[in-house]
Amino acid sequence: MLRQNMAFGEKMINLADRIKQHAGQFTPAEQRIAEILFSTNMLAGLETVAKLGEKARVSGPTVLRFASKLGFENFPEMQAYLRQDIENRLASPLDMYQRQSGGDKGTTLCAEAADIFSEGIQRSFDRIDIPTLNRVAALLADGSRAVYVIGGRFTHHLAEILWGHLHQLRPRAYALRGGVVSPRDHLVDIGRRDILIVFDIRRYQEDIIELAEFAKLRRATLILITDPLLSPIARIANHVITCDLDAPSPYDSLVPCMAVVELLIAAITRQASENGRQRIVEIEQIRHFGEQNKS
Repeated sequence: MLRQNMAFGEKMINLADRIKQHAGQFTPAEQRIAEILFSTNMLAGLETVAKLGEKARVSGPTVLRFASKLGFENFPEMQAYLRQDIENRLASPLDMYQRQSGGDKGTTLCAEAADIFSEGIQRSFDRIDIPTLNRVAALLADGSRAVYVIGGRFTHHLAEILWGHLHQLRPRAYALRGGVVSPRDHLVDIGRRDILIVFDIRRYQEDIIELAEFAKLRRATLILITDPLLSPIARIANHVITCDLDAPSPYDSLVPCMAVVELLIAAITRQASENGRQRIVEIEQIRHFGEQNKS
């Protein structure tokens, strides 16, 4: 049975990943149930068997078989698991303090943190398939497309780092930040050949979601970097990359996300190839322009 109160630091695989693990076993009808769940950010799983079956155009027994294939004894057990999943998704630092177990008394904090961070990076990399990485890198290396990058309260740091490297490797890269020109105003020119990269991790931000929805209306390509519980933006994103958030503290860690950003930068650099190298040469020439004139 599901443990309703997990100790801090214990890893609970979310329902989305659990569905992905069993995807190869699904019939076409069961696959439609999975698609409905992903399109609603898993919230359709809180409906009754009849309602979920109606949305997926399948029978009640098919919904029950779907839950069974995921390893649940019955549909209510799957729903209890999903409710715990959602609770974890929305947990605040105060909630995490209350769950904190204090760790293994036989290990130092440094050793514990090293294990948590390294495992989080490995899990994040394991979820990235090479074709997706290559497609995303090719899109972001294409200087004919404008690229807009935005992050949330904490992830804006990651967005700025990614944007800084994009600016060096290709033209028409823009960071959306507050100031005289608001992030919404920046999107006035976004169109179907352009790209919006969004960082949105749990306690998802309505303003970021609204920006993504506007970009989608303009037929822009959406690349979402989120946690495994999935931002609501996942239902409209063209490409989704997930990062673990586990940390030795009550706060979500950005270490795995930073590693994913570094991976993206490496992949984009390879795709940009000689064009990227030539742009860096030009930037260096501009930086040393004053020194050359003085000499």
